[in-house]
Amino acid sequence: MHFERRQELRKGLLQGLAWALVACVFLLLANVAKPAEAAEPIDRSGLLFPYYEASEVLNSASKYHHNRLASNLLTQLQLLDQLSTQYCAGAEKLAGLNEQFSLTYLTWLELSAVVTGPMLTNNTVRQIDFRPLRVNLLERAVQKQPVGAEQMALVGSPAKGFPAYEYLLTQPSFKPATAQCAYAREVVQDLARVVGELKWMPVAPPAGDEDEQASALRADMQLYFNQLVGAVHNLAWERMEKSMLRARDEVAAGKEALNTASAMNLPQRAWAAQWQGIEPLLVLRSPQVPDGVQQVIPLEAYLRGLGQIGLADNLVKHSAAVAVALQANSLEKPEPIAQSIQALKVLKTFLEQDVAKGLKVSIQFSSSDGD
Repeated sequence: MHFERRQELRKGLLQGLAWALVACVFLLLANVAKPAEAAEPIDRSGLLFPYYEASEVLNSASKYHHNRLASNLLTQLQLLDQLSTQYCAGAEKLAGLNEQFSLTYLTWLELSAVVTGPMLTNNTVRQIDFRPLRVNLLERAVQKQPVGAEQMALVGSPAKGFPAYEYLLTQPSFKPATAQCAYAREVVQDLARVVGELKWMPVAPPAGDEDEQASALRADMQLYFNQLVGAVHNLAWERMEKSMLRARDEVAAGKEALNTASAMNLPQRAWAAQWQGIEPLLVLRSPQVPDGVQQVIPLEAYLRGLGQIGLADNLVKHSAAVAVALQANSLEKPEPIAQSIQALKVLKTFLEQDVAKGLKVSIQFSSSDGD
């Protein structure tokens, strides 16, 4: 009896852990899917910020932002692969596949908002989110039916990645047990391989004397800052203003508007996800002083540690204006979108002119994909 009782308790414990894991996954997905929300104001008056080394800022961003998001994305891709397999076998509905793809793509947008480290050196954005998609090359790849890493490596970026999977999902011919379905599975697995190789390593001092090491660290910090500025510009222009102007022109020409972020009703969620990938690197998200050991050290904290209080306060003000504007976005009303774009432009100008001067860094070309 005692043995049976222990077995029942053990079974109940395992079931409870399983349900807890499922709940954690759903909470993660819900966080990715929700639109941008303006955070509650943080009282900074009683916070004392230490002086941070540039290496601490860079390493905290690598460990607690990029590596964390890359791990989340890999989990999403594994779920998408499982659902794709089930759909191709006739055991999953297309609606579930669409939603999981949306969540996966939103996680990707959050990760790729600020392109640094291996994403920059490996041209990762170009590899897995090349746009515009080349439909003729995609159809040729579907006909060839590549299988596995070696054969998928022979398929060009314009015929695979997120755009290819998205396109296949929207086609009437995308049915279970078809060539399109089989290729979609290979695309997801190829994405998972690329993302699985993304690893942000700590900044290590290069060989040489102290002056050479300091110079190399300044160059790393300058690159990081430029990528932050480029991320704000990319959201304002490439993702929002440019796509909305294109949609306006298409409507004027009597065509159906198609937002470049996604054809699956994602624009608003996509903008929010991209801002979620930028904001934590700019300003505090919780009322505590980051130590770099457990949290990201945002640009605001770095400035406060340098004694640049005025710049930090204005950074908070401009970032909050973007968050509030994005929360009010509506695809049915152009005015709130225009306000969001303007708020992002103001933030970008402030970073380029005021913060760059305060940090003694120069503004250079920043790349979203490493080209």
